[in-house]
Amino acid sequence: MYIELLILLQIEKAPKHGYEIKKEIQKDLGYMMDVNHNLLYPTLRRFAEEGIITKKLNQQEGKLNQYVYEITEEGKRKIANLINEFTEKDAKHQIDFMIRVFLFDHISQDNRLRILNMRKIDLEGLLADIEKRQENDANDLYRQEVIQYSITQVRGELIWIDELIRKTEGWV
Repeated sequence: MYIELLILLQIEKAPKHGYEIKKEIQKDLGYMMDVNHNLLYPTLRRFAEEGIITKKLNQQEGKLNQYVYEITEEGKRKIANLINEFTEKDAKHQIDFMIRVFLFDHISQDNRLRILNMRKIDLEGLLADIEKRQENDANDLYRQEVIQYSITQVRGELIWIDELIRKTEGWV
């Protein structure tokens, strides 16, 4: 799951407490990401139990005590696995895809191309399905507007992916 990856990447940069992790993810990804406390803290607890991170109590005079999380060697291996792990199911979800593109500097050229091509294949199938719906719903004005907008979005992303493939292959 991409949220696990984002949490670990923040901790890898530097030890942080939970609120810092949340704010840094939101700063990096802006409108694309809102980190829910009900997801963040159970994930941190599980990572600590699995030895992926350590959790140390930071006692502060006159303030609430905070736990500070730090990555372990096992956590670094987990990050590498999560970045490179990208399935056909992930290719269907724009946020999973966008997170991987955001992290392309962490993975090999071959994996970049694999991820780009998986998303491209999924979008080509989606485009064919939408265009088929457009033919079937030709008499409904507002449905046509939504379908046309969807087609424009998918085609735009396909153009962008083709450009990323060219850049990744070193053609630009």
